[in-house]
Amino acid sequence: MQGPMGKALRNIAPLFLLMAVLVSGCGYKYYLQSGKEDYNNLMYVKAKDKFNKAIEKRPESYESLRMLALTLQKMKDFEGAEQAYRLAMNYPQVTLDDKFNYALMLMNNDRHDRAELIFREYLSERPEDKVAKAMLESCQFIELFKEDTASYRIDALPLLSNVSMYSPVIYQGGLVYTAERLVTGKANPWTGNSFNDIYFSKSEGGQWMDQKPVSEVFNGKYNDGPIAFDEDMDFAVFTRSYTDSKGNRRKTDADNFNNLFLYQAERGMDEFQRVDTGWQNVQELPFNSVDYSCIHPTLTKGGDTLYFASDMEGGLGGYDIYMSTRTNGSWSDPMNLGDPVNTTANEVFPVLGNDGALFFSSNGHPTLGALDIFKTVRVSDSWRKPRNMNYPINSTSDDFSMVFDAGDSVGYFSSNRQGVDRIYAFKKRPSGKVFINGLVQDEEGNHMSGAMVSLIDMQTGDTLKTLTTSEDGKFDFELQADRQYKIASSKDGYFTESYERSTVDQYQDEEEDLTFTMRELIVTDPEGEYKGKGGEGVYEIDNIYYDYNMYNIRSDAARELDELVNTMKDNPTISIELHSHTDARGADDYNKNLSDKRAKSAKAYLVQRGVAASRIGTKGYGEERIANRCKNDVECSEEEHQENRRTEFIVTAK
Repeated sequence: MQGPMGKALRNIAPLFLLMAVLVSGCGYKYYLQSGKEDYNNLMYVKAKDKFNKAIEKRPESYESLRMLALTLQKMKDFEGAEQAYRLAMNYPQVTLDDKFNYALMLMNNDRHDRAELIFREYLSERPEDKVAKAMLESCQFIELFKEDTASYRIDALPLLSNVSMYSPVIYQGGLVYTAERLVTGKANPWTGNSFNDIYFSKSEGGQWMDQKPVSEVFNGKYNDGPIAFDEDMDFAVFTRSYTDSKGNRRKTDADNFNNLFLYQAERGMDEFQRVDTGWQNVQELPFNSVDYSCIHPTLTKGGDTLYFASDMEGGLGGYDIYMSTRTNGSWSDPMNLGDPVNTTANEVFPVLGNDGALFFSSNGHPTLGALDIFKTVRVSDSWRKPRNMNYPINSTSDDFSMVFDAGDSVGYFSSNRQGVDRIYAFKKRPSGKVFINGLVQDEEGNHMSGAMVSLIDMQTGDTLKTLTTSEDGKFDFELQADRQYKIASSKDGYFTESYERSTVDQYQDEEEDLTFTMRELIVTDPEGEYKGKGGEGVYEIDNIYYDYNMYNIRSDAARELDELVNTMKDNPTISIELHSHTDARGADDYNKNLSDKRAKSAKAYLVQRGVAASRIGTKGYGEERIANRCKNDVECSEEEHQENRRTEFIVTAK
């Protein structure tokens, strides 16, 4: 443009450019400073948006990038935090703390090789940092943490109506947990969702029912949970945002930070009507303070010892685990568990196992990344070195709050491995072996050589191993976990004997002694001479007794007949004849008929359990073969008469 107007516009253009730069700078400073204020007040959702706007205004701003990374880290957005830290690494202002956090984010995102390099750089300038050394060790030996990949089955529970849920506690046949929901009222500025509340749900027929509050006593206006109960479920300690006595106002410390406190409650009982009056009498624990938080309670079974996490002054690092005891209703001053449990980083979410072991989460001990679950036990007055629970219980994300439902093989834990805190059910896969120390002998107790002993997989029918006993009659097998086995011993002229052993739910190695007593197999002519009770070729089925004047199979007799079923299946070529006998009371013909019914009843039982009817003959002898002195007109006890009401068998073919 020519002329005076063009000259004027050329003079104004630099002024507009200068004003645009000034406005941009002012906007950048506003968003950065305001974002920091939100960050310091734990309003991470707002802080993230403001730091992003500050970066838009001034893309080269290291400070905005660093604050965005810290905010995303607090929000558990590890991928976003890693990207922000990676960009920050290009700036000359980058700090050692930035490098440390960047390496942590790399670990959390399963990039352990890269994290190892960053930790090495960091440790070259801060070689005394114990936590960094632990994390470097984690990166170097990450594969060792994954050796137990198949040790547990892990299943995520449904989120129900929650955004997130965590810290499960076994309660009245279901679970109590802490949950965060979509906003229905006042939002939590940290997450933009609801504040945490305490809920209960249980599974019926494999489906989790709609959740409900455990008690309105436990759910205030702000954050509530996690919670712990004693074994009787009549005493509880729970975490809550510090509020006034009416729960209307949040109290903060000098930095405008609202700490978390521990509270206790009791389940009331109307002694006159013996009616449960619900949870009541909420009281603040005496060692709470606006200067620090007390969180994550767990109680011993009797409710007289409390473990919790706190960042109170005098600890080893960030959050440490403490213990307090209750005597006559009063809590003792908290005692720091110290080394080796606590580190200079964070130890949180303590939970007591059924056997008294302490489970907790830490990011100061060697981990896969973020918080991992550890186990320790107390021996005398000291705690053992904590053991990482390894993958798949632990992951590169936060894993915490491990509770057991039965023994040490089934339970629940929390993790944000899917991006939000969720509760996972776990079941330990059997891992124990059974070492069988076997012996084969005859009925006189002599060691038997030449017996063939086979190990059979009952699920496939395959014979896994067969061996022949030597003069000492001994054999041994190693049974693997989570299998169904049969061990069978056979020799010509003897009944094959077998033993079934399941290693399903076998979690510990075990040694077991097994003895086969081989019975001589004698074929007898049914029309031949009767050798008497216990005589050659006559095999008594122990304890096959009948009620007087009855022929039904009693439950105790059924157990013994099951042994005969096994004998018939182990010796599939033999045929037998069942002989039934009565006592001498009653008419001869009646007893003959009754014994015949008893023999046929025993046969029917065997056939029902898979033995071919063609292999079983029957005959009732009534009172023809009395086994003791109790013949007609002889006065005998009921026990003596019952001895005659017996069932025997002979082998008619093999």
